[in-house]
Amino acid sequence: MMAQPSIHASNHILSFQELGQVDSSSHAEVPKQLKERTTDSLRRTEASLSEITGSDDGNINDDGNVKLKNEWAEFLNGSSAKHDDDERNNLRDEFLSLVLQHIQDYHDIMASSQSHSDDICFLQSLAELSLQCLSRLVQLRNETFDKNPTKGIPGLAPIFGEEFVEEIAAPMKFFLQLEPNIVEADLMELSLGASELILNLMHPHRPRNEACVPSIRDDILIPLTSPESSHIRVVESRGRTVAMIAELASKSVVMAVEHTVPNYAGSAGGAVINTSAFAVEDEELAMKRETAALSRMQDVRDVFQNVGKVILVPFLKERGNFDALEEETTRRVLHAFLAIFDIAPFAMESQLETLLDDHAAPIIDYLKMNCRERRLEQEEKKQQNSNSRNHGETGHEIFETSYEGDEFGNSPDPLHQPPAPPVQLPPIYQTIPKPPAMITSIRQLESTLDSITANLENQDPELWDERLAALVDVECLLAGGVSSTLGVEARHLFIEKIRKMPMTDQFQDLRSQITNQACRVIVALSYEYREYVREDGSLGVAVQHFVDCCTPSILKLCCSGTRLMATQGMNCMLCLAAVGGSTGYPRTVSNFCDDI
Repeated sequence: MMAQPSIHASNHILSFQELGQVDSSSHAEVPKQLKERTTDSLRRTEASLSEITGSDDGNINDDGNVKLKNEWAEFLNGSSAKHDDDERNNLRDEFLSLVLQHIQDYHDIMASSQSHSDDICFLQSLAELSLQCLSRLVQLRNETFDKNPTKGIPGLAPIFGEEFVEEIAAPMKFFLQLEPNIVEADLMELSLGASELILNLMHPHRPRNEACVPSIRDDILIPLTSPESSHIRVVESRGRTVAMIAELASKSVVMAVEHTVPNYAGSAGGAVINTSAFAVEDEELAMKRETAALSRMQDVRDVFQNVGKVILVPFLKERGNFDALEEETTRRVLHAFLAIFDIAPFAMESQLETLLDDHAAPIIDYLKMNCRERRLEQEEKKQQNSNSRNHGETGHEIFETSYEGDEFGNSPDPLHQPPAPPVQLPPIYQTIPKPPAMITSIRQLESTLDSITANLENQDPELWDERLAALVDVECLLAGGVSSTLGVEARHLFIEKIRKMPMTDQFQDLRSQITNQACRVIVALSYEYREYVREDGSLGVAVQHFVDCCTPSILKLCCSGTRLMATQGMNCMLCLAAVGGSTGYPRTVSNFCDDI
């Protein structure tokens, strides 16, 4: 005799028999008692799921909640007891079908002319609770997979995959346009519930057979941000909808970085690390952040392009020529971009340059200035706190001018900025060994580069420190603005001279100091030339040829038996991908394949 399955989590699931009696699509009057029982049962189900998924880190200390979470996980994912699977799966599928039906029914009624139904409040409540239940279940699914991302769950059948996204696409597009305003303040939970569900579906560590970011992008996000979209319910609300999608996409990028580089906040922000050991670690983490952000932004690049185009028009208008909604939309989108720029500036900058071409410049300038202001403000607060601890009172002001903003340090008016503070080095140069070198003439530049070449060509093992100093001098030239201050002639001279230097030999040196500095040089050159290669074809060919020549040596460095040097090579390749601008280095892929 087959044992009866024990599904304890089913005690927290609503009564399917009662819900089966609620046919919201018929618009018939639902008995009051049945409304109360149905709503209460679904609310208890959502509360049960909230108890086990409410913690940010997914860890639960209470024994009762741990047991409940395991039961829900078995209900959702199956167990090792094969005879339990059929009944458990049937119960799960029935539950998911019912909550999806509530969402779809409410969407159908609201999208029709029958939104005045007497039961609309009841159906709205069911839709809100159903969205929250689905979001919690997807979150639980992610947590289960995240604990064992390599092996995953054996025999896991897709539940929240592409088909699921196709089924919820229409309601999600509708709910995301219900952002609360004066008229629709009571619809806030639907909008927030839809955002939370989509964000959980875009989690970076999801089961492979449920990866659905492309479906979310194509079926939900792009239609709501496309200029020619026919999915916008009210034209006047388009700005708010676009801003909400920008915030959603930004959160997904930040979430991807958080899961790739845990505790990234401790080293984010471009803080200067004085010791060489911490400097290497900070650079490595920075490259991982850039790569993780770039990868997710590539997944939804069309969304960022649409959002960027929406804010370009009001962003470039003169003061007084834009309305309040345009200003609000622009500010929210820019703040969403700033959240990414703060942890992965090169990825954000390169994507904007690629997607918006020359129009990206004012947006990038805004991001750079606000990010710089935020860091200055943080440093000022640290100094004040330090002075308070040392002297019992607030110390003197570090900066002569203050910068007003919100609690995040963002400008209250991104369309009209105060004068920019003194130019600081980009984060890529935060750990540069020496101050930037300022060159004032072409003759001086040529002489300096000839001296550097002579030092690099000296193969005497005892004089390796001179080669290291020469590589540092190259980076200092780039940090000093040699590519921007002396014009086109200087740019061509610099790349012509550096192509003649024995740079490939430096990547194959036996000393990690040399290989590390060689990696810094090629990344800095790629960063400084990223804009000019688009405008100057011959310059682009020269830079591409230089990178192509160095790529095989960098790949060999990646395979080094010394872990530190191998990490340097990997970080160098990742950084080249992140800071390559809108053109990038397409032949690097073929070089990589040839090396393999």
